[in-house]
Amino acid sequence: MTSERVELHAGRGSVLMVCLLVGLAALPDAMVPLALKDGVMDRWGVSPSAAHWFVAASLVGAFVAVPMLRRLQLRFGPGQLVAGAALINGLALVALWSPIGFGTAMGIRVVEGMADLLSLAVLLGLLEAGSQNRAGRRFGPAGLALMLGLASGAVVGGVTAPSIGSGVFLIGAAMCLLLALAAVRWSGPLDGIAQRQARVAAAMVRAGRKRPLWPALTFAFGDRALGAVVSVTATLYLVDELNRSSSFVGAAVGVSLAILAIGAWPAGILADRIGAMPVRVVSVIGYAGAFAAIAAAPWMTMTSVLLVLIVLGIAGAGLYPTTLILAARAGGGSVDMGGVHAMGSLGYLVGIVGAGMMLTGDSGAGQYQAVLLMFATGYVLLNLPAVVVGAR
Repeated sequence: MTSERVELHAGRGSVLMVCLLVGLAALPDAMVPLALKDGVMDRWGVSPSAAHWFVAASLVGAFVAVPMLRRLQLRFGPGQLVAGAALINGLALVALWSPIGFGTAMGIRVVEGMADLLSLAVLLGLLEAGSQNRAGRRFGPAGLALMLGLASGAVVGGVTAPSIGSGVFLIGAAMCLLLALAAVRWSGPLDGIAQRQARVAAAMVRAGRKRPLWPALTFAFGDRALGAVVSVTATLYLVDELNRSSSFVGAAVGVSLAILAIGAWPAGILADRIGAMPVRVVSVIGYAGAFAAIAAAPWMTMTSVLLVLIVLGIAGAGLYPTTLILAARAGGGSVDMGGVHAMGSLGYLVGIVGAGMMLTGDSGAGQYQAVLLMFATGYVLLNLPAVVVGAR
């Protein structure tokens, strides 16, 4: 076997290892929202509004953690950082399960958000190590792993929360412990990847190939904001307002998300072949167009709605990989990836709050349609300047 083939095989093994850890890190994230009714509202007797702030508290921790990343990386290796952050996250989840007050729980959620961002940012930052021409072959699988982890966590949380309530937090803590053990076991290879990533970043600086980060931050914000409206507002529109079967809508949205997740890998490979920006442009147009088409659901058959959601998933498959590829071109490693993750979380919060504020009073079909069309238009306009700069 030639030295090039050995290097390629080692690179694939490294990508697979990091992606497995990314999937593990994403599992607990999706469990908390599914436990809001039984593990938060019923337990502490708080309102739905307070439960939303309980979810959003982790966003504060995420933004606090970003400026800490570079200093922590100077003192600890990636294996140590991921393992330590996972243990802190697990302890925070155990504390949320224990008999504490709601105010204390809000503070713990901030700590949990810090630890969660540290894990994901360090792992995604490691994937910068390697050729920029093959970045899609690293970030495509990472997108698949992240989305499958979130989907699996949502399934586990949804199934177990009605019977065990706040015990869902203990399941999340067990996942964090598993992540910590895996990070310790693979700390040597992770350190090797980090060294390669540092050499790649230094070479980019010497060659003057570093690119601005703000387009990737803009993409992350817009993608998650529109994704929040897809998962919440569009679902309410189809089920509550149009009286479509909840089982059908749930299955259709699930199929759409599954296609989006599975398609992230081939979308990354396609980005390596034709460029990240062409894939990004087509994805944005298709995603926004399919999302806007949901507004016409009153005049569609059930089959037509399903086809629109399938197109939504196919188009959306190229969004996350291209965002990470463009973030990698900034050469900032885990700090940049942490910023992307934090901006995505902020976008999700803005999408939820913005759509909720627009649907005030007696929300009819026309009001839902206006929200969908306004978010689709805003999404395209938000992407335009970032696409222009990214294309350069």
